[in-house]
Amino acid sequence: MVLKNTIWCAKPDSLNDDDEFKFKLDYKPSSFTSALLTQVIMKYRTTNYLPLLLSASFVLEHNKLEEITIPIIDDVINNCRNTIGIVSFSITKTDNNLWNEYGGKGNGVCIEINIPDSLINKSYWPVHYVPEKIFHIDSFLESSIFKDRAYNTYRNILLTKTKRWEQEEEIRFIANRQEVNLILDGYISEITFGTHVQTDTLRQVEGNIINHCNANNIKIIKL
Repeated sequence: MVLKNTIWCAKPDSLNDDDEFKFKLDYKPSSFTSALLTQVIMKYRTTNYLPLLLSASFVLEHNKLEEITIPIIDDVINNCRNTIGIVSFSITKTDNNLWNEYGGKGNGVCIEINIPDSLINKSYWPVHYVPEKIFHIDSFLESSIFKDRAYNTYRNILLTKTKRWEQEEEIRFIANRQEVNLILDGYISEITFGTHVQTDTLRQVEGNIINHCNANNIKIIKL
């Protein structure tokens, strides 16, 4: 990261939140649900997903919406898992829980990156912390019909977490690629070694980056 000014864009499944793709859906029909459902049925009626004679009115009148949208929801989630890349950051560097969870209990390193304000809410997004993850079925119906809407649904899923993660104050970079190194949009300004990094390790790592850090005005700190 330091020498090449890159970040690793990971698959969502590689993150540590087991509930990343666990959420509830609001199936209460909106004024758009019937029209969206009609388009979905037209798209999928020739597949094994839906019966040929199915209609939107039948689904809504007989409360079948949850039942018939199961494969569509699964498709959206699988596409998100397999196409979207993600990088996780925090706006704080002093939280003990972060050091314990991600910094090897003090044996790791915190790399401080400065991101231009213009990229916040464009490429880098603050995570929203909610009591419960709930999405309306309309967003999944839209995602199955319109490719340009799917990315917004993926992003909303990955940028919504329950309040038990709130202390992390997370910022996420969301991309259309995964498992690749990407050039940083900002610059590295500081490298902080944890309290338990051994002296020999510190010297070895510092020796590999010291010239680069001096040339690029990057501070090196040992807690």
